[in-house]
This record gives sequence, C-alpha cells and structure tokens, in this order.
Amino acid sequence: MNLSSETCQDDYRPIDLGCLHPEISAPCDLFLRVGHQRYTLFAAKGLGFSPVHRQNLAETGVQELYIQEEDAPVFYRYLKEALSQVVRNPNCPSETKAGFVHAACRDIMTKVYSDPRASFIDQALEVIWPSVDLVVRDDRATRCLVQLTAHDVNTYTHCTNVGIFSIALARILFGSSSEHDLHKLASGFFLHDLGKCKVPLEIINKPGRLDEEEWRIIQQHPRHGYDILTESGHMTDEARIIILEHHEKDDGTGYPNRMSSKDIHPYARICRLADVYEALTSDRPYHNRISTYQALKLMKEKVLADMDQNLFEHFIKLFRF
Repeated sequence: MNLSSETCQDDYRPIDLGCLHPEISAPCDLFLRVGHQRYTLFAAKGLGFSPVHRQNLAETGVQELYIQEEDAPVFYRYLKEALSQVVRNPNCPSETKAGFVHAACRDIMTKVYSDPRASFIDQALEVIWPSVDLVVRDDRATRCLVQLTAHDVNTYTHCTNVGIFSIALARILFGSSSEHDLHKLASGFFLHDLGKCKVPLEIINKPGRLDEEEWRIIQQHPRHGYDILTESGHMTDEARIIILEHHEKDDGTGYPNRMSSKDIHPYARICRLADVYEALTSDRPYHNRISTYQALKLMKEKVLADMDQNLFEHFIKLFRF
C-alpha cells in the first residue's frame, strides 16, 4: 500500500471498508481522503486488501476509502461477485459472511437513498439479492446479521436494518414456499422508505414534534417512493404493497390511505413491525434508543396493540440467540 500524489477532484464515492474482500484484489484504484475534496491514492487496482490493512486504517479512525465515480460500475460488479462467493463458501465463518453482507447493504443503501436513479437501483438490487441467499442458507449468519444492525439516525442505516429484520422474519413465516419470492420481497423491504429522499432533511432530522404541514410532507413519502420505482422501471407487486402500506395501521389511523385491518397485506405488516422496532432501538433526533428487551416489551404492551400478535411472536424469535 503506497500513498502517491494528491488530487482535488470532487467525483469520488465513499466505500465502507467492510466491502473490500480480503482474498480478492481491488477492482479499481482506492483512495484515502486527506482533506475537504482532497484524495490520495491508497491502493492501485489489482492490489490486495488484507485484514491487516483494514485494522491499520481502523486504528487511525478511517472507516471508508473512496473510488472514482467512473469506477462505480466496476466496483459494484466486484461487490456482487464477492458477495456470491462469500455466501456460497462453506468454509467461510458465518460471522464473516454476516459482516460482509451488512457492510455491502449499508454501502449501497447510502448511495441509492441519496441518488435513486435507475442505474443505482440496479446496483442496489444486485447487492440485496445475494444477501437474501445468506438468510435462506445460514441461520447462524442471520442471527449475526440481526446482532450487527447499527443504531444511528441515517435513513440508509434504518433501511438496511429494516430490510434485514424483515427478510429474516419473512423467511420464518414463509420458509421456502414458492408463493412468496423472498428476493422481490427484499427489494421492497430495503427500499420501503425510498421516497424520503424527496423529504427535506430539516424535517427528517427535526428533534421536536412535527407541525401539521411537516407531518403532511412526511406522509407523502410512500407515494414518492412508489413514483420513483415506477418511473425507474423497478416496480413489482411486492414493492408496491410494502412501500404504500408499511405505515398503515389496523385501527385505520395510518397513512397514506387509512386502510382498515382486513385490507393491509401481510408483507406490509412485516415491514411495519420491523420499522417500529428499528425506530425504537436506534438514536433519533427526538429520542434516544432503548434496549431490545425494552423495545419488544413496549411494542407488545402499547405500540402494536392493534397488530397481529401471532406475527409479533414470530418476530421475537429473531432475538432468541
């Protein structure tokens, strides 16, 4: 690993260190940020990136490297191939698989939620689908994934967590039934809040109670997400259901359509359950996170009193390690 000349271009994309496989050489040049919009070459294309390199960077507080924007297609092809290798490798520890999958999902969600153009949604799906294969193939890795979920205020982290919780719960509920396509479901779960990219950050990150107009704007995000996926050509029946119904409530007070309990689809119920849990256990501008035990107790007694309790009992199974 050698540092070389610095550049001051602004067309760089951050890459989570966890997305770099230790046994596969770098697919493109990797850069280290050394100042505001200043980058220096860290590893040239073709060089390896060992656990030692990762540890050395982490010890200096570096959690991500950068690639040039023009190299993004190459990098995400590499990431897709690396994910498939890791998930299917019987000799790879479940903990390693889970860490690699979680980093990859978090990385691609960061990009697609900040810029949901069709090509980035394509890249997201190519990362999400091998992640579903891991949940289907490896129960221990799934438990590790659940434990790995981060706890911060970023929308992309929230959507990564909800995607993981939801697909793990769907697998418990539906098993290998051919009537439920877990890959298509995962696309809806991970992209359920895509419409929030159209909501001003000052509203999403507001520490206090939203006023009437702000609440009206927030309630538009399911429709925004539906429009984005439809216009990009990525809409499926599963995604439509999840995106438009995941904020509906059995008592009819949800949004955007105030649906009644008999009309809310099980896919949307799964997403809502995961969404509520993730919100309670993550830091938010308006509250501090609570523990898993506290969250599940609160959900059972108060928050989800209107929800299918059988579904909730299945959800609890995700946290019995």
